[in-house]
Amino acid sequence: MHEPLYSLAYFSRNRITGGSAELQRQILQILDSARRRNAACGVTGALLFSNGCFAQVLEGPRDDVEAVFETIQCDVRHSDMTVLHLHPVAPRSFGAWSMAFGGIVGVSHNPGLAADGMHDADGILATAAGQNLLLALCDVVHRDDLALRDEAAPT
Repeated sequence: MHEPLYSLAYFSRNRITGGSAELQRQILQILDSARRRNAACGVTGALLFSNGCFAQVLEGPRDDVEAVFETIQCDVRHSDMTVLHLHPVAPRSFGAWSMAFGGIVGVSHNPGLAADGMHDADGILATAAGQNLLLALCDVVHRDDLALRDEAAPT
C-alpha cells in the first residue's frame, strides 16, 4: 500500500542580505540543496521568489514533507513563516520537479537559476490544480512585494 501524498504550501519573508550577486548565490544554493534532498526522499514542488519573500509548495509523503519544512523553518534566510495549507493530494501537482523555480523580480534572469526551473506558471509541467496554486502564490508574492515597496517609499 502506498503512503498518501500531502501538499504543504507556505509563505515566508526573505532575510538574504548582501546585494544582487549574493542573493543569486544564495538562491542557487537553496535550489541545489532542495533538488538533491527532495529527490532523495520523494518530495516534489515549486519555489517562487521575489526580493521580499518566498512562496513554496512541497508534495510527498507527510513525514518527508514535514521534515523538509522543518529544515526550511530553521533556515536563517527565512522568517515570518505562514503555512497556507497542509492536506492530502492525489495526484501530485509538481511530479516532474524535485524543485521547480520561478523568480519574480530580477533573480530569474540568471541562467543558472532558470535552467531547469520555470519562467511562468504556464511553463511548468504541472497539473491544472498545480498551475492554479502557482498563480495564487504568485498573486500573494506580488501583493507582498508591492506592500514592501510602499513601506519603503518616501512619504
